[in-house]
Amino acid sequence: MTSSVTTRIENGVATLTLNRPREMNAFDAETARAIVDVVEGFAADDAVRVLVVAGEGPAFSAGGDFNWVLTWPNQDAITRRVGADAVMGAVQAIYDFPKPSIARVHGTAVGGGIGVMLACDFAIAATGARFGLTSVRNGLLAGIAIPVLIQAVGPRVARQLLMHGGLFDAATALRLGLVDQVVEADVLGVTVATLTEELKLGAPSVQALVKKLVTKVSAMPHDQTAADFLGEHVAHQCVTEEALEGMSAFLEKRKPKWAI
Repeated sequence: MTSSVTTRIENGVATLTLNRPREMNAFDAETARAIVDVVEGFAADDAVRVLVVAGEGPAFSAGGDFNWVLTWPNQDAITRRVGADAVMGAVQAIYDFPKPSIARVHGTAVGGGIGVMLACDFAIAATGARFGLTSVRNGLLAGIAIPVLIQAVGPRVARQLLMHGGLFDAATALRLGLVDQVVEADVLGVTVATLTEELKLGAPSVQALVKKLVTKVSAMPHDQTAADFLGEHVAHQCVTEEALEGMSAFLEKRKPKWAI
């Protein structure tokens, strides 16, 4: 049986590929749980510095698998909730990944597929990619995309995209802030690879701290509370082994140990 998710680790870069091309990489509970298991494994692996999320075949991801969801009327409420929680958990696992993550987007990214994309720290798309929060036109709620969508574009634009449900091109996705860069398809892989190498120059502990603190501080009031919270972390980070190594490397005009 073919795995719904494939993985590869090379030179510190872990690639998670959604591997249901005939279903446009739509995911069911099994795929969602596989994503969580893989991401948690990569998080615990010190050899992994960066995560790349991609899709096999002609699409990045079509979100939830309709054939799976159509079985829900025959299931009880608890089973349906377990299924919903599984797909929500997959997006959350990617969002909580303590290292830099990149979505490599080609083809179609719609519904929950946009949730997976936006859970990554960076999204680079091919010029021919198409996007849409299309669930509303199928009588569904793109719930797994809503939290990261609001974070990316704000409540007003999120409401518009979720209510309209239409498809749009990569240039529009870039203008809206859904993706960070749009490149020709034949250089998509090289562009992503270049970014992974740049990200590997950063101190791992600081990158993990940034991901944690930005989420916490964004929910804080803009007052002394946030300043005190950050001040405590700055005072601690400045005397860590990585900070001492990074500053010494700069002064000695060499690369820090983690970047070699």
